[in-house]
Amino acid sequence: MDSPIDWLATRTPPAPDELKAWLKIPDDGTDPDGGVTSVPGSLLKAALVHLEDAVVRPGWDREAAYQLLAADALITHGCEAASEERDVRSALREVLVGVRTGGAVE
Repeated sequence: MDSPIDWLATRTPPAPDELKAWLKIPDDGTDPDGGVTSVPGSLLKAALVHLEDAVVRPGWDREAAYQLLAADALITHGCEAASEERDVRSALREVLVGVRTGGAVE
């Protein structure tokens, strides 16, 4: 399995450097629980971290805006990565349900 970092490096055009600095992605494809997850799943988990960071910032905050932009980019890339999986429907569902539920399993 590619790491999320390796997968993102293959995208054309590449993400702007300013956005890359905000992407909190595990480089080795592992999740915080020690299990290995898919590239779409790793991108989703990173996006949810950014969403949570944005929500806890009160008022109008530039950092919160960057957190939301990073989350949006990671969700978009998660959908793109899902389209490259063997079971596209299941991979895309994983990302979209994860966004809707905040990562909770339904």
